[in-house]
This record gives sequence, structure tokens and C-alpha cells, in this order.
Amino acid sequence: MSALTPELIEKWASEKRLTNPVAKFADIGAFHPTPCIVLSVDGGKACFPTIPVSGDESWEVRRKQHDDQADLWDKVEWFMPLWLPMGELFKLLSSVRSVPRERALELFDYHTSTLYTLAFQAVCIEQILPLARSLKEIVPLAREAYLGAYSGYWATSVGTLIPAIEGSLTRIVSDLGPKATAADKIDHAINRAIETAARLHFENMWVPSGYRTCDYLFGQDERVFAFETFRRWLKNHFFCNTSEYRGVTWLNRHMFAHGTVASWQKPANFARMVVALATLAAIESWYDASHSVSFFLPDMNDDSTFLWQQALLRGDVQMKLKLAEQDHFQKYGRLVPALPADNGVLLRKALLSKQCMTDLVRPLRDAGWNVKVNEPDDKALYMTVNAFLDEELFSVALLYSCGTENSIYKMLANECVAILYCGPPYKQESYAYGITVHVGPVLGWQPPKAGWKNGIH
Repeated sequence: MSALTPELIEKWASEKRLTNPVAKFADIGAFHPTPCIVLSVDGGKACFPTIPVSGDESWEVRRKQHDDQADLWDKVEWFMPLWLPMGELFKLLSSVRSVPRERALELFDYHTSTLYTLAFQAVCIEQILPLARSLKEIVPLAREAYLGAYSGYWATSVGTLIPAIEGSLTRIVSDLGPKATAADKIDHAINRAIETAARLHFENMWVPSGYRTCDYLFGQDERVFAFETFRRWLKNHFFCNTSEYRGVTWLNRHMFAHGTVASWQKPANFARMVVALATLAAIESWYDASHSVSFFLPDMNDDSTFLWQQALLRGDVQMKLKLAEQDHFQKYGRLVPALPADNGVLLRKALLSKQCMTDLVRPLRDAGWNVKVNEPDDKALYMTVNAFLDEELFSVALLYSCGTENSIYKMLANECVAILYCGPPYKQESYAYGITVHVGPVLGWQPPKAGWKNGIH
């Protein structure tokens, strides 16, 4: 390869009776160029790389870097994302590099929560999905799922979009016929998208076939890298057999279809599904070389803006509804029943902490006590407060509801001088039986003045 010169190429072209041959050195490729000699003749161009298809030191370094990146994307059960700033992606990958898989998923969710925002998802649904023939008909479904998710129905919304992945893939490769497997469809779609990217990488010039492969371009062309990592996610995670799944997102088509686990219902998986569908739209546009889907995220138009505003409005209404539900159930000593993607703990923690600060901590401080507030328990059923001054010290418990299990009352009675609860009394004797310390609503309790011995009641 190193002995190849423009003069030799021109001489060869003349011997082949090609017209007006002109050969020049050029670096070809949009991302990581390949050093080449470009031959121009009447009627076309050809590209002759001056490095081998494998074994070049610079190519080996880039390939190793991209293999490492691909392993990190696999670790978080995802693929090289489109439409996101590279700087943010490098931050994400750096954060997950040296941590266990479970922690890596937590960090992935943390980073993508500021990237795959409500507005980003609205753009995907209203401005990217409609550009793909395979996804046009499911846009209303995606819109409804989006609004449903931000109305609190995460599991339903995730479950709605999971089958759309396979449906879109089937429509993209409709020429394969009905007997094609999911793996066949994936390979057919991705291979053709990569072929299109390879042609563009070499500016539609002829080039030896070895340089147009995924193996060569994996570290050279970011589009090929994105397409190939998407293939790996589809095959190794989303469509892999249930017995072979080793991930922790549980976002797997077979587990969903056969009901083997329910963990796919996580809210974070909704954003993943929206982005996966948008990525399929991009794959389709490279599969058929229409290039209708840009790799630059479009600015929000009216459609995506209105959808985003709808989601914000529904989120606001949903919060009011949740608060009303909490009040209603609390009157009867009950917790709002858990939903697949919302067990109610976060809201209970917020409400319990707020009432603790307002109706327990503030009166204690007004009475002259120093106060230490402890965290709510894991289920947000209760929290405790320590009041102290000089050598005086006592603890008070605050329950989320009067209707709390008697075992919790008894446990707290061993530590606290009073057990208070949010909301009104509801069959207090049925829950707080056998308790000798004070039990009652927090709003009906007055703390003793600091320095008053035995004034707690």
C-alpha cells in the first residue's frame, strides 16, 4: 500500500484505456478520514486507500477505543445515541466505566434524565417518527403513550410501545417476507443502513470492498458505530431469548410478551422506548437512502411544543389528583394502592417530611428545643424527631396515617414519648392498642416548654 503513488495509478488507468485519468492524494471520510489516492476519469472516480484494511496502527487505536465504548454502551444496555452532544455522552461513559452494572444503570438514568427530557421526547414523537413510513401509523399511539406516561401511567405507556419496535422493523424490511426472524430483520435493516453510510463515507466513489465493511468503518465512521451498537442492543438485549437475558433494565420483548417479569415497567424505560423508535426512523432513512431523518435534532415546532405543553399540564393535574387521593385515603387510615411504576413512597416521603417540619419541628423549636430530624423509613410510613436541650432529650414519632400496623406502634413506643400521626383519627383504638405513650393527631399535640421536667403529654 505504501508503494502506491498517483503516478502508478495514472499509468494503470491509461493502460486500461480510461479517459483523462488524474490521480491525487486525499484524505477521505467525514469523521476519521482514510488516506487515499483518488483517481478521477471521465465518468467517475475511484478511491484507493494507502493503508491496509487491517493492521494500520492508527486504525487499530481507534478500533480499540470504539470497542471499549461499545462495551460501555452494552453495560448500560443501550447504544450510541443520536441527537445528543458528544461532550455529554463522554461524561456519561466516563461515569459508568469503573462501577458495577447496577450502579452504571443508576448513573445512566441520572445523566439521561437531563438529556432525554420531556421536550426531547416530544420532538422525537412529533418531528422524527412521522418522517418514517414504518412509524407514521403509530404516531397517535406514541402521542397517547407519552401523555399517559406523564399522567402517571408509566407501565401502560412502556407496554404500549414495546410491540411497536418489532412492527416498525417488520415494515422497514417488508421485502424479506413473512418467514424472516427478528434477527434476520435486524441484520437486513442495519446492514443496508451501513452500506449507505459506507458509500457516503467514501463520497460515492468506488473503493475496494474490504473498506466498506462494518469491521473497517466501526472505528472510522460514527454513523456506522451508532448503527452497529443499535444492532447489538436489539439482538443482545431487546430481542434476546428470555433464558439468555443478563441485563437489569428488563427491557426485553419476550419478557414483556410472556409476563415472566414486571420490572420492564420502570419509568426510565419509557424514554428508552421513545428514543429507540426514533432511532428506527433514522435506520429506515439510511436503509432506503432517503435521508429524511437528520442527525441534527430539529428545533421544536408547534406540534412538538403543544405536545410538550400537554404533558406539563397533565403532570400538574396529576399531582393535584395524587394529593387529593392521598387526602381521601388518609381519612380512612389507608395508603393509596401501589401502581407498577409508582408505589407512592416518594410522594409520602415528601408529604410526611413537609408536615413534620410544619406541625412538629416548628412547634418544638418555638418551645425552645433543639431538634434533630431523622429520615422517613423506607416505606415512608413514619419518621422520628429528637428534641434536646442540655441534658434533656426525648423522641417523638410521626406516622403518615393513624391506620398504621400495631407492630409499628409498638416498635416506636419503645423509643418515643409520643406517637403522632398526620390526618384525622381513624379507628385509633384498632391500631394503637396496647400502647401506653401518648397517641394522637399531630395537630392536637402541644410540646412541653424546654426545661420543664416531666411536661411531656
